[in-house]
Amino acid sequence: MPDIVDGQVDKLLREAEQRLRGSSAPAPARSMPLVRVEVTALSVESSATVYKEQQLSVRKPQAQPTQKDTKNDTAGPNWFNLPKTDLTPDFKRDWQLLRMRGLLDPKHQKKALRSAPPEYSRVGQVIGGPADFYSARLTRKERKQTILEEVMGTLDSNKLKGKYAGIQRNKMSGKKAFYQRLVSQRRKRQN
Repeated sequence: MPDIVDGQVDKLLREAEQRLRGSSAPAPARSMPLVRVEVTALSVESSATVYKEQQLSVRKPQAQPTQKDTKNDTAGPNWFNLPKTDLTPDFKRDWQLLRMRGLLDPKHQKKALRSAPPEYSRVGQVIGGPADFYSARLTRKERKQTILEEVMGTLDSNKLKGKYAGIQRNKMSGKKAFYQRLVSQRRKRQN
């Protein structure tokens, strides 16, 4: 039996299909591949090879949800859907100022804040209600645009200078310069 090329087999099979259908017109070339199926009869020991046309379908992969879809951008309903923190330069500066607030007023001890900003937060402006006392409200001159301006406006720099001077005085006590100043002050009192 002569060797038959795959292309010739396809052509022969198409012609056979046409004859079975009863049409004499040549069938158009199909892009569907033919699949070889081996059929074995139980009663007959010989196996026959039958070609069947099988439509192959390409399965599209399911769209993978993006990270943004899987992870919520809110803290959830128990936290009133608090949005994720928007890390703008203004927010970063204000967060750093809040973390270092203990340096601005050494007399008031504040609990230290963590270095990283909160994952979920919202920045807003406190508006005084009509039920607030008039004396508790800020005047227009006292209102500032940023937290930094507000803190610097209320900061008493004399407090810091006085604290620094007190520390330096304690450090200088017991040294030669301190003793000489003390002796000179005693002499002035005697005269």
